[in-house]
Amino acid sequence: MSNEIKSDNNRPEQHENPEQALERDRSSREEHGLLKVILSFLGSMELAISLFVIIGIASIIGTILQQNQAYNTYIVKFGPFWFEVFRSLELFDIYSSWWFVILLGFLLISTATCIYHYAPLIIREWRQFRLNVSSKSLKLMHSTGSWDAQTSPDEAAQFIQEKLANGGYQSRIKNEQGTITIAAKKGAVNRLGYLFTHGAIIVICLSALYDGNFNLKLREAAGQLKPETRDLFASQVPDISRLKANENHAFRGNANVPEGSTTGLVFLQMRDGFLVQELPFTITLNDFRIEHYNTGMPKSFESDIVIEDKETGEKISKTIEVNHPLVYKDFAIYQASFDDGGSIMDLQAWSLDDSKQQSQSFKQVVGDSKKMSTRQGEFKLELVEFKALNVQPNPKAEETGRKFKNMGPSLTFRLRDSSGQAKEFINYANPTTQDGRFFFLSGVRSSTTEPFQYLFIPADDNISLKRFFDFRALLTNPQEMKRISEKTAALSFSSSNAPEPQIVVQMAVVMQRLAELFNQGGFDFVLNDINDKVPEDKRKDVTESYFKVLQTILGTVYLEVLQAEGVDISNNITPAQEQYYDDMVNTMGIIAKYNAPFFLQIKSFVHKEASGFQITKAPGKDLVYLGCVLLCIGIVLMFYVAHKRIWVIITPSSISGEEQGSQLVVAGSGDRHQKEFAMEFQALSQLLDKQFSTTK
Repeated sequence: MSNEIKSDNNRPEQHENPEQALERDRSSREEHGLLKVILSFLGSMELAISLFVIIGIASIIGTILQQNQAYNTYIVKFGPFWFEVFRSLELFDIYSSWWFVILLGFLLISTATCIYHYAPLIIREWRQFRLNVSSKSLKLMHSTGSWDAQTSPDEAAQFIQEKLANGGYQSRIKNEQGTITIAAKKGAVNRLGYLFTHGAIIVICLSALYDGNFNLKLREAAGQLKPETRDLFASQVPDISRLKANENHAFRGNANVPEGSTTGLVFLQMRDGFLVQELPFTITLNDFRIEHYNTGMPKSFESDIVIEDKETGEKISKTIEVNHPLVYKDFAIYQASFDDGGSIMDLQAWSLDDSKQQSQSFKQVVGDSKKMSTRQGEFKLELVEFKALNVQPNPKAEETGRKFKNMGPSLTFRLRDSSGQAKEFINYANPTTQDGRFFFLSGVRSSTTEPFQYLFIPADDNISLKRFFDFRALLTNPQEMKRISEKTAALSFSSSNAPEPQIVVQMAVVMQRLAELFNQGGFDFVLNDINDKVPEDKRKDVTESYFKVLQTILGTVYLEVLQAEGVDISNNITPAQEQYYDDMVNTMGIIAKYNAPFFLQIKSFVHKEASGFQITKAPGKDLVYLGCVLLCIGIVLMFYVAHKRIWVIITPSSISGEEQGSQLVVAGSGDRHQKEFAMEFQALSQLLDKQFSTTK
């Protein structure tokens, strides 16, 4: 045995240098000290409050600012400068931004650290009855009292335990050398409120992290996913921008389904692009219905759909209404909006620059494009949106008693030139009235950030555009304008004072040129030509003369149009025809700013509607519900359940002879609702007064 001990002591590893031992102890203390500092920081109230405030502000922004919209929408709403600021802060997709995910992670760790620190103490406090108290400490409490009883300690203890049990208290008793200590409590579950509320925060944070699409950003960063930014059909979207049905556990997307059509895809907006998410089922829209108020505003809308599972072939028919979604497996399908589903438009394009082809009729589906050849070049006509109803504020609400009026059907379209530049137009099918006269209305703008500028084209006696464009066609036809100018110039001179033929020709040339300038750019073009060619001291006289000549030739053209219609003008024209002429000339004077090769009129249409569905998959929602339940339970326990404690110390005392009495010291405390506890303790004191003879 001694040899073995000696052999063990000779091993080098059994001996440690004292300096190494001190260094090891110091390093261990530093490690424990650093860990303590980190845990103290993570579990601090300051950190938790700061995280709650920042996350709360971010959530408010995410609620007010609609998330995951197309970037163009934000540019129009906020302008380029603030758009870039908000985009850099990822405010358009807050709940999946890196900083919001980090904040949620810190809040989760901070809350878990708090539970790690305080859960053992809370559970111990919940289970303990604290029987180790003294009479001296009880007498120092706010609610306390002393009694001398003529009963034995055991009898007194039994009576008190019964009364405490009737009051809902749980009690424990200790008998040590004849001195009986009773510790009672109720509402100890109050201590668990802390665990429930903090546990609820952890559960809600976990569900938010699970349901967020931060995983899509990670896949994008790894090069496995790329949002599509081109305007493509779903079938043309490449695989790198598509998600299989089992590849994305949580999402929120949109799908527009025309009546009679079927889809098995949804589109997920992602910054300036989109992803195509495949569904494990298809949605077929059989019918879409919408109801309107008397003002024309939408009242309610619903869709009759059929869900067909791609694997099993199971079919479910359901009507979806607003706020009444269809929940199918893990998917919720909401009735979110409605749109045009490819209405068939019967259109007529009235030429604004070609006298040979005054108009052409054709049919086109909303959403499609068509190439149009004009004298200004080739344009692409893109039908963007059709609305059967257009409810707008009524400017004559005081006169009519209606705050809104229905402007009727409208068509929004774009004309895109060969360079790709486009102008957007909105044309109304029904004429509008102003001062009892009818006008066809068309709005135009060069950018979606600009408001529409409206052109009013007067309607003729038949509520049509034919007279206006007949007038326009004559002004655009050089041969006809030469003939009309020569006739007008010849009639401008009386037969008794016949001028030289050369003067008549010159007058006809001036008339034709003025009409051509007016046709090109209205009165502004005429004034610009005068300012460029006439000395300043003679401009006033020349302007007056030219405008008289222009009015003469325009009036003659108008009379030619009326005669071609078969209107009898032998007895002069009527006031209504004069008013139409004034409206037409005013419109012709500004039509150059319309800057379009033709005016598009809606002749008729076959309306086809589409239902807009929002489809969500959020498996973490059950965790949210659980977290809300835990939070409600925790709040009730913490704020509405009071933790109350009562202690009783009973010591034996001698009364007389062989009789034995007791001395009682009773005290209690409550952590909240002090007034209520004081009343409860007073009721207990009154019971003890009745039971025992003497009170100190």
